[in-house]
Amino acid sequence: MPDPITVPLPSEALVGEANKPAASWYRVFQRLIGAFNDAVADAAGKAVKGQAWQEAFLIEFAENKDYDFIDFAYGFTITSVVTQSKAGTCTATVKINSTALGGSANSVSTSEQTQTHSSANVLAAGDNLRLTISSNAGAEGVSVTVKGTRTLA
Repeated sequence: MPDPITVPLPSEALVGEANKPAASWYRVFQRLIGAFNDAVADAAGKAVKGQAWQEAFLIEFAENKDYDFIDFAYGFTITSVVTQSKAGTCTATVKINSTALGGSANSVSTSEQTQTHSSANVLAAGDNLRLTISSNAGAEGVSVTVKGTRTLA
């Protein structure tokens, strides 16, 4: 970690002769500009490795069954599932292949609900994502958004 930048006291003049920065302030400006330039150089042209990711699905007239989304081209980690319906209720369970995400399934209703997931939640490239609808009571317009992160190479 770099040394902290010591800022001159307010009583020290910002400018000296010929309106040039006073020596104490000049050193502060040099260090700030150097730190800024280093940060820009480190970040230039590089994407953040952990990218936010989400996939949204809409089921007009839900049925008690599995809805499969197969053979994802890349892996990701699911951190939450958000659900809501236009009418009716049901339970939505998100699975990777046939394994349910760790945590609770979503109770789908006309109120938006978010469930977080921190175990059994890593999908590898080539895996399938499965949405299981159960306990359906006239659910229509079921919206399911799966959120998480992808890690770039």
